Amino acid sequence: MLAQGGGPDFSLIAQARIGDRQPGDLYARSAKEVLASWRGEGALERQMPLPGGGTGPRIMDLHLLEAVLHSWDLATVTGQDRTGERDAVQAAFAAWYGNFPDGIRPATGMFGPSKPATGNAPIADQLAAYFGRTV
Repeated sequence: MLAQGGGPDFSLIAQARIGDRQPGDLYARSAKEVLASWRGEGALERQMPLPGGGTGPRIMDLHLLEAVLHSWDLATVTGQDRTGERDAVQAAFAAWYGNFPDGIRPATGMFGPSKPATGNAPIADQLAAYFGRTV
């Protein structure tokens, strides 16, 4: 687990079933493990190992960005308020906005090119557009 200093484990993603375990139970257990990992020494400063060597952003910042963007995605597709939790959105914006240029995105395969958002758009919309979402 990345928060504990290990590498990513993508094995569960490729499985159609997760053995005889209920997905909800597995998710709940996993969530407890992740929360415990974030409380471990050095977890908040640990950086993402890059496939080509070296380190990337803090793992905490990457997890926060994923939570904020995917919450925005779900709120948008379901017609709910997509402004997000203010402190989380502001922290993700501060860590990422302007710090992930379009020129490096193809190499990572993580995000499409940034798109425009109006200057008065909510900060969550600005962040989503920066990471290729259509606002």
